[in-house]
Amino acid sequence: MVVRVLLADDNARFRATLRRLLERDPDIVVVAEANDGAEAIELAEEVRPDVVLMDVSMPGLDGLEATYALKSSLPDVTVLMLSVGDKEQEIAAGLAGGASEYLVKGGPAGEIVEAIKRYGPVPGTA
Repeated sequence: MVVRVLLADDNARFRATLRRLLERDPDIVVVAEANDGAEAIELAEEVRPDVVLMDVSMPGLDGLEATYALKSSLPDVTVLMLSVGDKEQEIAAGLAGGASEYLVKGGPAGEIVEAIKRYGPVPGTA
């Protein structure tokens, strides 16, 4: 079962690196990339990913606000928050807003892949 992923991060270089990492795994496909929260919501409604990797800090609509809005319109999509640090307030806000997990940028790459697979589609439902 392939997991469809949307990447939302304002750093194009980080998105490109993350895409290359994820697409090494035959069970993951990146279906869209967004520069900010508003674009992430728009693209998610269009492409219906299984998982959204959402950066916390983005210009305009940040990842926390975008997660809340996204979970309101697409409650079945899994949002995994990404940030450079493990700030307790960000973690609490992200989880309260509907994120399933909080991942630290720069941590072991395998953790992101494992998290995506953990929250991917349930076999027989897609």
